Amino acid sequence: MADGRGEARVDGGLFPSIVMGQSRDGAIVEWGADAEAAYGYAASEIAGESSSILFPHGLFRQWHNTCSRVLRGECIAGYKTVHIAKGGRHLDVVLDLEPQGGGVEPPSGILVRVTSIQPRTPTPEVLSGSDMWTRAIVETAIDGIIAINEFGTIEYVNPAAQRLFGYAAHELMGQNVHILMPSPFREEHDQRLADYRSGGPARVIGSAREVDGQRKDGSIIPIELSVSEVRLGDRQIFTGILHDLSRRRKVQEEKDQLLRDLNRRNIELTCLYRVGESSRSRPTLNAIFQDVANLVRPACHYPDITHVRVSFDGETYVDEPFHETPWFLSADIDVAGRRRGKVEIFHMEARPPRQIGPFLKEERDLIGAIAHTLGETVERREAEAQVIQASKLASIGELAAGVGHEINNPVNGIMNCADILAAQFEPGSKNRQFADLIRSEADRIARIVHSLLTFSRQERERHSPARLCDIVEAVLSLSRKKIAKSNVDLRVDVPEDLPKVRCRSEHMQQVIMNLIINALHALDEKYPDRHPDKRLSLSARTIELGGNPYLRLTVEDHGCGIAPQHMERLFDPFFTTKGRDKGTGLGLSVSDGIVKEHGGQISVESEKGRYARFHVDLPLS
Repeated sequence: MADGRGEARVDGGLFPSIVMGQSRDGAIVEWGADAEAAYGYAASEIAGESSSILFPHGLFRQWHNTCSRVLRGECIAGYKTVHIAKGGRHLDVVLDLEPQGGGVEPPSGILVRVTSIQPRTPTPEVLSGSDMWTRAIVETAIDGIIAINEFGTIEYVNPAAQRLFGYAAHELMGQNVHILMPSPFREEHDQRLADYRSGGPARVIGSAREVDGQRKDGSIIPIELSVSEVRLGDRQIFTGILHDLSRRRKVQEEKDQLLRDLNRRNIELTCLYRVGESSRSRPTLNAIFQDVANLVRPACHYPDITHVRVSFDGETYVDEPFHETPWFLSADIDVAGRRRGKVEIFHMEARPPRQIGPFLKEERDLIGAIAHTLGETVERREAEAQVIQASKLASIGELAAGVGHEINNPVNGIMNCADILAAQFEPGSKNRQFADLIRSEADRIARIVHSLLTFSRQERERHSPARLCDIVEAVLSLSRKKIAKSNVDLRVDVPEDLPKVRCRSEHMQQVIMNLIINALHALDEKYPDRHPDKRLSLSARTIELGGNPYLRLTVEDHGCGIAPQHMERLFDPFFTTKGRDKGTGLGLSVSDGIVKEHGGQISVESEKGRYARFHVDLPLS
């Protein structure tokens, strides 16, 4: 405080004449001993420095404008402002300013006389009325407390605020508070404070709001900020109380994530439940697969950009509209250990990398569970159908045996009558020829009935040596008429002198019959009418496999062949490429089982559109 003699007091000391000189460009050119004592700067440290070193941020522009007035010849007394001493101490000063240069125009500089100087009281002490008890409360508060002046300069920061932002007190004191703000708030803060000083609205004072703060290391922290204002004479002090929201935000995010996960689990479980209901209630597999294609998409994380495709046995089922993209997940549908199809999820766009990890895993788990459910459903339905079909076949066998026995009696009567008639006519006569024809046709009926009865007694015959030519002939006796009706050129090369093979003859008849029926179907499909290439051949020879002797029977046709994608599943139960009314899909499966039961194997060679060649290899040892 200046006394009546114009002396200035600071920190209890009196300085009679604190005088400074400033050049036209703002450099300090005169710095007396009293100035050194009051401000802490030696003349050698400050001479030549810009006078801005003495002003806090935001006040130098006002000082520069005042200096411009003095350089135009104006003298100014009682100019109040704030100076910063060495070490960051803030001083309230009153200055007298006059042009320097002895009346020379323009002035060479400015003479500055400090008529009053006093330290600014630290904000906590001001607020507490120098009450140390209140200061202790502020220092030990859990929340951060920061006090700034009307220009945004930090005048106090408690230990909690230091820990919150990672700064030491001396790093913040005297700094603009916007150092603790991220962009764009940092750039906006000084203007908002200036607007408030000019009478603008108070946007944050008196209320609490959530903002972001910036730590010393550059990381961003969520903060709840409450700002209050106090006026001490002509000074304004703003106090901010800062509560760290990091833990609260983390807990809330975890709760939100748990709720999202719970909701996802509910959606996925609902999807799996509906897939199970469809598997139980739908009459056909086609309907089940289409249901799945429609049910999966709503259960995905991004249903608006997700499409689903279910593939099974070469058929596809999609939710409309469908588009295939590079971003997809898939799960195989396995039936009895063999892959039969897959469930696929396609995304119309790539998802944010931050979300890929957990979401991909959850969707993969979902379609994996659905694919597993579909595989079990197909396996169960095919097993049920196989049991039903086996029951039907058993019934047909019993029926065939009964019919065969019933036919035998009248056939024997016809044969006897034919013999009697033949004996009454001269050999070579027309009537004798008719009688011989009746006997021949009756014999053929008898052979057919015998083969049918043998075919129906599958479980009663044991493995015994048999000639392959006899087995083939028994089958052809049942199928020659159908072969001839289809205009097929039949070629048989099964030598009678081949080694005998131990087998169940009626079982092997069933295998050969199935292969012949499939060959006729392929030939009729390629050549509906007569054609020179409509050929079916049966041949047999001995071969060696793995050093052991085998008897190989080959059934070859020049029909439509087998598509490569069907080769792997050719012997699966109920797999067929024929129409619904032309095959059950059991023939090759049953044949494969019979041959394996005999210790042999069936192999296939085929070229789509040209031929199919089936080899039945039976061991001779």
